[in-house]
Amino acid sequence: MPKHCLIFLLFFVYLLIPSVSLAVPDPVLSFTFDNVDDIVQDLSGNGNDGELEGEPQVIDGQYGDALEFQNSRVKILASDSLHSELFADGSFTLVLWINAPLAGNAWQQVFRAGPDPNDTLFLNVNGTLSWRGWVGAAWGGGMCETAAGLVQAGEWTHVAVVSDGTNFQVYHNGEMVQESNFQQTRGNNQEFMIGGYAGGESYTGAVDELAIFAEPLSEADINSIMNKGLQASTVVEARDKITTTWAEIK
Repeated sequence: MPKHCLIFLLFFVYLLIPSVSLAVPDPVLSFTFDNVDDIVQDLSGNGNDGELEGEPQVIDGQYGDALEFQNSRVKILASDSLHSELFADGSFTLVLWINAPLAGNAWQQVFRAGPDPNDTLFLNVNGTLSWRGWVGAAWGGGMCETAAGLVQAGEWTHVAVVSDGTNFQVYHNGEMVQESNFQQTRGNNQEFMIGGYAGGESYTGAVDELAIFAEPLSEADINSIMNKGLQASTVVEARDKITTTWAEIK
């Protein structure tokens, strides 16, 4: 096809397609928990794969497969992208789906940084969500904590924790339900656990579609992930692809 005809065709198609950009920024870690073997593959491209410990079970998730934890976990080592100071720096977002029976340990580590106790998303069996960490010389319990009864037993619930360095925010099913002042934690994280460490605060329940971003996501971004899934939310839409092609042939 002559070049001028191809340009005309691309221009015509471009006018017919709504303008849609990337739905959300690129994550530093992205787990869909589909096709899990000995590892959980990081789909962000950053190589932050997770290692299974204690034999978490593959079950049906909110999107595809999920992992169910009971005295088990996924361990991820700190890296250049998922670095030790990411949460201490104060610009991050953690998103995930959870489904818990709200039974077992009173306070459960859904996600925890370590090995020294630090940045942690807790779920209480009363349905409370709580973001906690080590602040100064003391444990900062309840840095951003919701009311009880928020999470319902046996239901898939979408959760996000967001920090912009000024405030923490907790989202429940796409809606911000708690906001509090940012507190800087000590950092120095060497590893991260989904399902928590073994012992009296390990998590009992399932996790699906977990991702970490090195920036605060907007409410629209969080709802896009919740409604479309991680993979669909980070795909360049058709008009962007046409724009790139057009630029290459001009």
